[in-house]
Amino acid sequence: MRKKISISNLLLFTEAWSLLAVARLVLIFIPFRKITPVLGKNITTQLPLPSIKSTQPLQQNIRTAISRASRWSPWRTACFEQALAAKIMLKNRKTVSIVYFGVHKKREKANAILAHAWLESGGITVTGGKSSYRFSVIAVFKS
Repeated sequence: MRKKISISNLLLFTEAWSLLAVARLVLIFIPFRKITPVLGKNITTQLPLPSIKSTQPLQQNIRTAISRASRWSPWRTACFEQALAAKIMLKNRKTVSIVYFGVHKKREKANAILAHAWLESGGITVTGGKSSYRFSVIAVFKS
């Protein structure tokens, strides 16, 4: 038996699915330097996020919507697409978030480097958090 989904969660899912498509197209056709203003200000160290009010249910709902929309998307929805879509969703709600970019060198292959992007907001890892601990942070964007 399927669990009923609320209208608000359905709207979040639809927004996430649409923004994942937009994020994919942006990453295909627009150079990174043109995308960075959407990501926020490039910072050198992690600053504590200001907590004006507890918005953690918002972050959890967006995390769930992005995760579900990723599973139902026929296009690639890797870490960068998810982080960009979540960033836009949180920015539209005037919620502070931080996007991290990291790299990890594979031990098996001499020249293999993996890249990863993840987003945190309100003390919650919204996207890409499962393996983020393995990556060395090379860039951080806050808005």
